[in-house]
Amino acid sequence: MKRVILSSPVILEPGLFQCVNLDLAKAFWWLGQGPVDNYCGHETVRILGLEPDDRRRNCESYNEALAIKPKRRLDFGREYTKEEIEEIGVDFILITKVSDA
Repeated sequence: MKRVILSSPVILEPGLFQCVNLDLAKAFWWLGQGPVDNYCGHETVRILGLEPDDRRRNCESYNEALAIKPKRRLDFGREYTKEEIEEIGVDFILITKVSDA
């Protein structure tokens, strides 16, 4: 099972997907359920204790994705602290692939 963290909710391939919102506690629980690849390149991932992915990789598929969406647009090129991200606020969106197309 491929589990990833993304910087926005996006469907990358044909199939049937389910989408639900999580709170911070459930996002931490999800993170602890096994290996995860971090494709999130912006600072919001700091809220989960992770560093932004600076390798500019493309995710091509997943079984589960945790999208971390800031509640407002972040300033380009600026580094934010965890506390600043908490103040801005984020939505955690869990996207699960239910079946292939």
